[in-house]
Amino acid sequence: MAKKKSQSLLSSYRKKSRKNTSKALLLVLVAVLIIAGLVMLALWATGNLGGSGLQLFATNTPTPTMTLTPTPVTPTNTATITPTITETPTPSLTPTLDGPFDYVVQEDDIYCAQIADKFGADLEVLLMINNFNEGNCYIRPGDIIKVPAPWQRMPTSTAVPTDIFPGTVIDYIVESGATLTSVAQWFRSTPERIIAETNRYRTANGITPLLSDTTPLFIGELLKVPVNIATPVPSATPTRTMTPSPTP
Repeated sequence: MAKKKSQSLLSSYRKKSRKNTSKALLLVLVAVLIIAGLVMLALWATGNLGGSGLQLFATNTPTPTMTLTPTPVTPTNTATITPTITETPTPSLTPTLDGPFDYVVQEDDIYCAQIADKFGADLEVLLMINNFNEGNCYIRPGDIIKVPAPWQRMPTSTAVPTDIFPGTVIDYIVESGATLTSVAQWFRSTPERIIAETNRYRTANGITPLLSDTTPLFIGELLKVPVNIATPVPSATPTRTMTPSPTP
């Protein structure tokens, strides 16, 4: 009886041992499967198993850098304001007025004195150059008469002192209406000698242009005049009182 009981306990122990072993194997198998599943899941998640994988961890994504493309700008011409230098005008010489000149008598011209006043001329010179003897002025509309330049006056007995040595060169500043002929007559000189002496002076001082018998005279320019070398001829004369200044 005791022997049967002992066998029964042994058999029960074996059965229980087998059950425990089976459970242990099952647990090991389950553990292995779980681990394998976790490994597979990890490989898939990291992309090592193919595919894009599951991005479990944030990766450093490069921040896009904006590259600005320069747009060409057409330069605009900006006007530059340059200050204008105002130059002081140089006084220019004025050509002399040749006279006398022809004038056509108008309807309202009744007396010669009116015409003389109109042009600032000397009445005595106007009468003389038109041969209005004894001061009688006979004019009608349409007549052509001579009107003297404002500077012209009746000739005087002498233009320069007669005691100045002939050929003495003096300075003469050209006045309105003066011509080479009138200057030569006033100083008892000749146009040719005035041209020669003046050009000698201009050449020595680098003054241009040189004077010629066709060169117009300008008010204010300097002429070199050798005096008392010709017989005086009565003519209209410059009005300015001239003080001869001998040239050494």
